[in-house]
Amino acid sequence: MLKFIAPFIIKRLLKKQNRTPSLVHGNVLKSVAVVADKSSDQFAIAQGYVNQLRQNGIKTVDFYILFPNQKIQDLYHTKLKDYPFNPKSFGFFGQFNTPELQGIADRKYDVLIDLSEGEDVHCELIIASIDAKWKAGRSTKHKEPLLDFMIDMKDKDLRNLIHHLDKYLMNFNKLSAA
Repeated sequence: MLKFIAPFIIKRLLKKQNRTPSLVHGNVLKSVAVVADKSSDQFAIAQGYVNQLRQNGIKTVDFYILFPNQKIQDLYHTKLKDYPFNPKSFGFFGQFNTPELQGIADRKYDVLIDLSEGEDVHCELIIASIDAKWKAGRSTKHKEPLLDFMIDMKDKDLRNLIHHLDKYLMNFNKLSAA
C-alpha cells in the first residue's frame, strides 16, 4: 500500500461512514473490537485484556492483530474471533486482500478499543473501517479523527491505559447511572 495515500483513504472511509458516536453502557455491552500491534513489547498485556473481556461474558470480542510480516503471522496460533493481518493484507490503494478483513463491513460493534501503540497506517485503516458506536484509545494527535474518547497519559504503560479505559467503560458508564 502506498503510505502517502493512506491519510486520504482514512478520511474517505470516515466521511463515507458519516457516523455520530452514541452512548454505550458498560454493563450491557454485547460486542467489542480490540485492535493491537503484535510487534509492540506490550502485546501480551493487550492479549490478556482480550481474554479478560471474553471471560467477563461479553458475547462478541473480536481481536484485530497487526503483524510485521506474513512469516510471523503464520507462527501465531489464532483463536476463534482473532483476525490477524499484516501490511501485505492490504492492496495498493488500501483495500483489504484477506477474507478475514473483507468481512469488516458486515460486523457492527458497541465499542472499539484501540490498543495499538504508535502511528501505523494499517491499524488506522482498520480502526477507520470498523463500524462501532463508540471508539476509545490513547490520546494522540493523529488519531483524533478516528477515536471518540481518548485518554491522555504521560506514561506509555499499556496496563495504565487499559485500567483507565476499563474503569470508564465498565464501572462509571452503567445503565443505572444514566
